[in-house]
Amino acid sequence: MAEIFHIYASHGRNNYVELDFPASDHEMLDMMERLRLEPGKLPYVEVLKIHETYDYLDKCIREQPDIYQLNALARKLSEFTSVQEMAAFEGLVGMEIGKSAVTIEIPRLIDFAHSTDCCVVAADAMTDFQLGKFLVENGFIEDTNGLTEAALALLDYGKIGREHRERENSVYTSFGYVERQSEIHCVSKTMDFLPGKPPYTILVNMAALPLAGGGRKPEVIQLRLPAPEEQLRETLEKLGKPDWKDVAASIQDCALPCLNHEMYFNGETPQILELSHRLSELDAKGRLTRYKAILAAEDCSDLSRMISLAGMVDEYFFESKVSSPEDMARDELKVVIGDKDAETLMPYIDLHSYGRALLERDHATITGYGLVERENREQAMEQQPGQGGMEMM
Repeated sequence: MAEIFHIYASHGRNNYVELDFPASDHEMLDMMERLRLEPGKLPYVEVLKIHETYDYLDKCIREQPDIYQLNALARKLSEFTSVQEMAAFEGLVGMEIGKSAVTIEIPRLIDFAHSTDCCVVAADAMTDFQLGKFLVENGFIEDTNGLTEAALALLDYGKIGREHRERENSVYTSFGYVERQSEIHCVSKTMDFLPGKPPYTILVNMAALPLAGGGRKPEVIQLRLPAPEEQLRETLEKLGKPDWKDVAASIQDCALPCLNHEMYFNGETPQILELSHRLSELDAKGRLTRYKAILAAEDCSDLSRMISLAGMVDEYFFESKVSSPEDMARDELKVVIGDKDAETLMPYIDLHSYGRALLERDHATITGYGLVERENREQAMEQQPGQGGMEMM
């Protein structure tokens, strides 16, 4: 899907993300984990960038929009495949602004995006004169039907176009003239904007290698992983391959958003299949967020290492509530001297420096998901020489 919005979202001082919209449900759920958001809770949101096709939305989207509604809008806009759809949406927005609307609520914009069939577009009409000429030449003005060429040449096409435009409350867009002919579809009232858990851990496109040749496009098969063995065998048959050796895999969506839009060759497809099973097992055990934090702490992007770490999740301590050195320092003080004394002492302590010292002492890492610490610290140091100490991510 094309990027419509680039947004910044935060929840608290230390929890923040930047994200491209539209985002998949996996990406939205991951955002909620990183921001420590309860279902239905809204973060602070800023729209940092809007695709140039829709830059006019910058002046009508109110500050701090509902992030879930904004993503739903982006999803629908990214589905537009014709100039008519883009013109109709821009026209509906323009008509609303023409009613002296300073801002437009996101649900209203969503309704507009689902109502492009309610409009007609005249792509060649960009001015009142051009509109008037279009209306006359296409028989929309009954009084001019049957006039001679000489009489037509005397018509005030600008006046005809202006009067029609004002009567219909229609507008010009960057794609031409847009006029609404039927009522808007009020779909937003029944939409559920909250992300749901997808029925897969990895959504992948598969194609046989070589990908190009003979002037024909390769057959691409999409799979929701983990998939039954029978479905995997059928996929190999359709690709004309005895095994996964010469099969390319492109990840479209994943419970690990860092893998989205990655392409894999060289017989790596079996590892993707294995990883999908591991992710499903971790999710069932409620360990998926911890696992993502471990991958972040280990700076791991290698499939083999990812699979290995999936079997070592319980060897790591994880605390999602810790998102800064200050959090680390506060928790330590409460454990050492108790809550009451810690509250008294904290205003006089450099919590940031103390927290960083604790992170270095424990060889711990603060990731976007929370604190990660290897339970067996000596073993961790032997396996990771030179990493020495703390890391902020």
